[in-house]
Amino acid sequence: MILLVDLGNSRLKWALAVDGKVGDLHAVDYRQAGFAAWLRRQWQIYATPDCIGVAAVGAPAVLDDVLSVAQSLWPGVAIVKPLSTASSAGVVNAYRFPDKLGIDRWLALLAVRRDYPGQWCVVDCGTAITLDLLSEDGRHQGGLIAPGVSLMKGVLASGTEVLPLVERQADFGLGMTTEAAIDSGVLSAAIGLIEATLIRHPHYRLLMCGGDAELLQGLLTVEAVVDVKLVLKGLLICCEAGRR
Repeated sequence: MILLVDLGNSRLKWALAVDGKVGDLHAVDYRQAGFAAWLRRQWQIYATPDCIGVAAVGAPAVLDDVLSVAQSLWPGVAIVKPLSTASSAGVVNAYRFPDKLGIDRWLALLAVRRDYPGQWCVVDCGTAITLDLLSEDGRHQGGLIAPGVSLMKGVLASGTEVLPLVERQADFGLGMTTEAAIDSGVLSAAIGLIEATLIRHPHYRLLMCGGDAELLQGLLTVEAVVDVKLVLKGLLICCEAGRR
């Protein structure tokens, strides 16, 4: 059994992998009070894993808390923390400095290469929205980074005097209230980024992951596949390679 952990910009995601299969996905906002104690209660029901795979782009202090919980529950357990490289598992990194590509983006590309033949536009819809193109022969074509849905709403609220911080509204379209206009405007910006990229690269199919993937999938005018375990699947590839 392998414990797979993805520490993002606002959420911690994890799953157990057994016999090469990633199990149920768990996710929590780690900015809550008492997060470390809460996480310990969630993890203490697990048997000692063979190793723990960790992908982290979030706060270093939170990563320290996560690793401390793991070491206190399973002293001496092996920790695997993969890095983005120039090439791995059939994927060639397009970045001039390969280690600068976010590890979550890199792991998603590894999983796509293994599980989804063809050419893909890989979109992670989290705190930030990232888009990466992967060719049929496994060559990363580069990518885009933009604010995610919640971040765009937060910037509007914090950067203006009167605009409110809004939750998801019932309807999508032209708003009849300020709240509805903000919600639909932000969602339209995210959708526009994705669809404009596909217009420029029409031979790529769309594959989405991240917390807002299913929300945005339902609003797009193009077909999309959603795989919320994509990053953890890539992390499992690295863990299994490290154990051989």
